[in-house]
Amino acid sequence: MKKEIEQHLEVNFSEFEKDLREEILSCAKLEFLEADTLMMDIGQKVEIIPLIVQGQVKVYREDENDHELFMYYLGPGEACAITMICSARDGYSKIKAIPEEETIVIAVPIAKLDEWMPKYKSWYYFVMDTYQDRFEELLKVVDGIAFHQMDERLLEYLEKNAAATQSNVIHRTHQQIAQELNSSREVITRLLKKLEQRGRVKVNRNQIELVN
Repeated sequence: MKKEIEQHLEVNFSEFEKDLREEILSCAKLEFLEADTLMMDIGQKVEIIPLIVQGQVKVYREDENDHELFMYYLGPGEACAITMICSARDGYSKIKAIPEEETIVIAVPIAKLDEWMPKYKSWYYFVMDTYQDRFEELLKVVDGIAFHQMDERLLEYLEKNAAATQSNVIHRTHQQIAQELNSSREVITRLLKKLEQRGRVKVNRNQIELVN
């Protein structure tokens, strides 16, 4: 197990100092998550920092009526800033996170978050960069809701998904997209038809292809 963690650190977190990597080896463990399993739930006690080394994780908010608001994706070499912030405050998650494919994470005990900040520069910069990157993602979400029409939000959502999966083919049903954008299936279907007429997408059964 330690050999696997060491290899994952070398590939995905090569900026970490040697001493930091050794500390991670001494306290962390690998977790293997299947697609569509709940990785983090709203109200769940935050006990680990998941450093993603393989796969893709969708992070979103959800209300009591199961309405979803998509926030961002996480991939190899990344961690969830909101999880870090929650752990530093009351210790309970404010988001939901679900792997969209088989995912592997290095699970670091949450107590190490603050312990390593003054000790390792690479950890300090990693945490700060993570906060900044996710903050910028959240600003885009707010801007999209406040200033953009739904067709713009839909196109941006598709582009984010394509970038995260490194594929122009998005495997989503209209209902799934509607849930993540807090809209209705009928609206999403209508907007996809408009985007298809404009030559921006090709709509097939349970998948949408972005056209460059």
